[in-house]
Amino acid sequence: MKVVIKNFPLSSHKQARQAAQYALAAARQFKCGESKSESCYKDVYHKIFEDYRSLKSDPDLPVKIAAELGLDTEQLIADSNTPEISQLIDTEFAQLTALRNAYPETDEYAAGVRMAVPKFFVNGREPLGRDVNAFSAMIDEELKK
Repeated sequence: MKVVIKNFPLSSHKQARQAAQYALAAARQFKCGESKSESCYKDVYHKIFEDYRSLKSDPDLPVKIAAELGLDTEQLIADSNTPEISQLIDTEFAQLTALRNAYPETDEYAAGVRMAVPKFFVNGREPLGRDVNAFSAMIDEELKK
């Protein structure tokens, strides 16, 4: 199984796009505190999601997280504002938005894709629920193909 994370910053969350930009910028750095990960993306991404409610009152939270992880925050800020990162977010947002009406109404797994995050798909289909059974059923179905 392959896990792919795509950005879908909703306009209702003022700091969501900037947080996505910071997380993607962190991917360009390779020293994250004690972590031995290939890049700092996952570390920053997960910490932002752990404390996402604080983003509303503290838009600099991702930079603080990056500093705690030992990243070069000046480089992070510079990288977060590159056209490449902005374009990647725009592309991923468009991909997920296009799925809104991509399923036939008879598909039991897609009674319309919810425009919310986090979003999960199994081979391009969104499970009806977020419990282990919903994911397991879809994964089992895909493995039989």
